[in-house]
Amino acid sequence: MPAVTTERKLGPFFLMPGITRINGLSYFITAMIAVPMMAALSFLQPIMLRLVGVERAVQGTLSGDLVFYQEIIVLVTTPFIGALADKVGRRPLVMLGVALLGIGYALYPFADSVFNMYAYRTVFGFGVAIVATSITIVNTDYVQDKSRGKWVALAGLTQGIGIFVVSQLLRTLPVKMASEGRSEQDIAFVLFWGCTATCITLFVIAATGLSRSKPPEARERDSVMELVRAGINAARKNSRVALAYATAFAARGDVLVFGTFTFLWTQQAAEDLGLGMAEGYKRGGMVVGIISISALLWALIMGWMLDRIDRVTGVIVAFTLAAIGYTAFGLMDDPFSNRIILPAVLVGMGEISTIIAGNALIGQSAPAAVRGAVLGSYALCGALGILIATSIGGRVFDLLAPGAPFVQMGIINALVLVGAIYVRRWGKPAPN
Repeated sequence: MPAVTTERKLGPFFLMPGITRINGLSYFITAMIAVPMMAALSFLQPIMLRLVGVERAVQGTLSGDLVFYQEIIVLVTTPFIGALADKVGRRPLVMLGVALLGIGYALYPFADSVFNMYAYRTVFGFGVAIVATSITIVNTDYVQDKSRGKWVALAGLTQGIGIFVVSQLLRTLPVKMASEGRSEQDIAFVLFWGCTATCITLFVIAATGLSRSKPPEARERDSVMELVRAGINAARKNSRVALAYATAFAARGDVLVFGTFTFLWTQQAAEDLGLGMAEGYKRGGMVVGIISISALLWALIMGWMLDRIDRVTGVIVAFTLAAIGYTAFGLMDDPFSNRIILPAVLVGMGEISTIIAGNALIGQSAPAAVRGAVLGSYALCGALGILIATSIGGRVFDLLAPGAPFVQMGIINALVLVGAIYVRRWGKPAPN
């Protein structure tokens, strides 16, 4: 990679050539809104399961299958989106993906059958594939490596703020609207269309604030398939790229399990206690809030650490926290018990650590000439992780216990931890 000579800075961050402070600020705002918008549909899914009349015995399975279907779309399209980003640029793809998310939210409350939920998930799934891949590439493009740890930590912090705000709105708005006599159908329309309005705002921010240029190293003349192969070959040549792909597999699964099953768990527990939908969302919002706050408080510490230690060592720290946190959280038997608070704190620390550590490692290790393709493959591995996590997770939720999907992720995180220890001991040294 050629030496970077620019010293343009955004606060403590050294920006890449051609990236302005407005571009950097716009990225953080875009990520802060886009990530919770990709996650919020999982938070809102239990409302639609009730309105469509899905039996409780299969709600976990159907929730997992809907996400599985969505991630099939992501899996198929992500490598091509990453390669396309090297040809047409990042900003147009962010705008297209956000528009599809907004359309998906606008349509979803009209679903009156399981078939319709799958149909509207199709639109949403293409939006997730485009936004997740292009935002990850933008994250890597904008900052020099000497600032990358702090940069991805702040990105994780802003995304955590966004998820926290969404979870607290879901904690309070349904209760407030129910007390005013609103029907569950009316509540669903308000929440889903609120997400559509948020996506419109995000579209404007991305259109006006993100960089219009492509990195000078982007291989515009290569075919999409050549760039896809380049992303795969990068992992064969560099064990650190391969490890980064594994972190994406686990970290994306962590996030979707947390988003898909936490509110469903508290919703069903509320029913067991004779409480209504609003109380289930209130408790779910509290649990997600604890996870989000702990993630926010830990993010900057983890980012500071990653700029001072080997990035693979950072992965080891991250996945140790995640393996312990998700396992302990899943072994809880009552989400309304205060005993769940400490495991929720550990889940938040582990979740944000795996995201930050993986992003820092792939940002350092991805070859500049095929960065979009490598980041596309990174996102593809995340999609594979979600496929496994949600397809199996939904079934163990229904058949074993509501906490079983979280224990499952604890095991997966432990396996990545073993791989990280192997790479740290026997893998190639970090690039200069």
